[in-house]
Amino acid sequence: MRSRFFAVVCLVLLAATANARADDSEGLYTPGMSAAIDLGRYRTDFAYADGNHRADIGRYAIVYVQPVAPDVGFGLQGGYMTAGVNNATLAPLSDGYGPFLGLFAAWHPLLGNYLAFDFNTGYTWHDMHFRAPAQQADVTWYESFVSLGPVLRLWRWRVSAGGYYQNFNGSETDSGTITGRQDFSAARSTGAYFGFAYFLDRTGSVGVYATSGARQGFMLVFKRQF
Repeated sequence: MRSRFFAVVCLVLLAATANARADDSEGLYTPGMSAAIDLGRYRTDFAYADGNHRADIGRYAIVYVQPVAPDVGFGLQGGYMTAGVNNATLAPLSDGYGPFLGLFAAWHPLLGNYLAFDFNTGYTWHDMHFRAPAQQADVTWYESFVSLGPVLRLWRWRVSAGGYYQNFNGSETDSGTITGRQDFSAARSTGAYFGFAYFLDRTGSVGVYATSGARQGFMLVFKRQF
């Protein structure tokens, strides 16, 4: 799965080299609203009462941002998730699936011709369902997320790095052969990210981002500003 993902990324970036340059005189939200498709996979640990359990999550999102100032935007994100959780009640079931929906704010000031700063904070609701003939489980959690770091602006490229903080609390409700309710939270809270984006034209870009620490994975983002 991961090798196929990076093969697609390479093909997209090779195709992009024939396109026009980005306009460096404009900030991220200056042209107006923006929309993006966000595809990612990552793993993070859920902390249950009996210990930590790894969750492998796939995330497929549509993101919309409305500017409220030249460097500030508020946004809405939502989509579909899949997840497998390695614990006694969920691991025997097929991967869970369900929607998520969240609000976020972003601040992106320019610090010069080649440098900018990224700050993002958001709150997201997740609702997953796991099903088997004799066992079912519903898993819901609420997550707060903050990230910040510098962005290097080089012609059509944007190179970013920084740190993030995640915090979530949720519950697993089991029914069927096993019944009951279990609460969980984030086993780890901090980590780092690194990524780059390439502008296909003045308003369209494709980006690849990797995260480590509490959330280990990668993300592919297709964005268009309007």
